[in-house]
Formats: sequence, structure tokens, C-alpha cells
Amino acid sequence: MANRDRTIENLIEQLNRLPGIGPKSAERLAFHLLRIDTEEALQLARAIEQVRAAVKTCSRCSNLDAQDPCSICMDGSRDATMLLVVEDPREIARFEDVGYKGRYHVLGGRLSQLEGIRPEDLTTSQLLARVQKDKPAEVCLATNPDLEGEGTARVLAERLVPLGCKVTRLA
Repeated sequence: MANRDRTIENLIEQLNRLPGIGPKSAERLAFHLLRIDTEEALQLARAIEQVRAAVKTCSRCSNLDAQDPCSICMDGSRDATMLLVVEDPREIARFEDVGYKGRYHVLGGRLSQLEGIRPEDLTTSQLLARVQKDKPAEVCLATNPDLEGEGTARVLAERLVPLGCKVTRLA
């Protein structure tokens, strides 16, 4: 480690904690933030503060939005008979871009034996309760097509089928 001011080292350490940012990228970002105009750097800090203060997790679907329930859950024109289950809130934008007009449920991750992520660590119980209450005609499991995503879909399907809804999987 370089002999630098502790505040610079702290900034590098914090940036390094971000996903996809390694030590060299964190160092580059830190020095970039020190080189740019102070107001520009503070705008970034304010944007982070504002988004952290404003954005909530939707109590119905676990999407991220400035309101609870989220704007998608509050949209009465959406097809309530169709429920699309995704792993992460980022995936909702992709489905919106292709014109999906049903409802969503965000799991908050996927099952992983290696990482110790179990069904109770996700929003599985909320999903099951929602399906029992809202009785959608179809629940489409849009988890990633890798080993963990397939395993998550299998476990969810086993729990959803007895509730009487049609369970499908994206091709």
C-alpha cells in the first residue's frame, strides 16, 4: 500500500467495495474525484444521499421505487393475471423495454448452496402469500438460466404448483 493520506486511502477502500471495482479502478476513481471540480464531486455525493433517502423497497413486489407501493404496483392498467418473478430489480427495466404489461415479484437474489442462500433469505414467503391472495393465472419464473437460477426456479415451482396457478419458465 502506498504511503498516502488516510482520507484518500479510505475513499479508495470504499470505492473498492463496489461491485466490479477492483483496487486499481478504485484508485483511478478516487484520484478522478480529487481532480474534478469540487462542485461536480459534491453533486455525486448529493445524488447518492438523495437516492438512499428517497428510494424504498416496495412492500408488494420488492421493486425499488420512490413510493411504496411502487409505481408499477399502483398502475391499474397492468395485467394482474400475470406475475413475472425476477431475481433483481434491475431486470424489471429490461422487461418493461420489451413491453411486458403484467405484474412483477423481485426475489432479491437466487438460491446458492455455496453462498448459503436459502429460500428464507429471499422473498419466497412473500411470493407465496401474494400468489395465494392475488390468485394470478400464471406465474412466470424469469430467473437466470445458469445452474443457480435453474435451481431457484425448480424450488419455486415446487412450492407454487400446489397453489393452483400455472407456473411457466422463460425459454
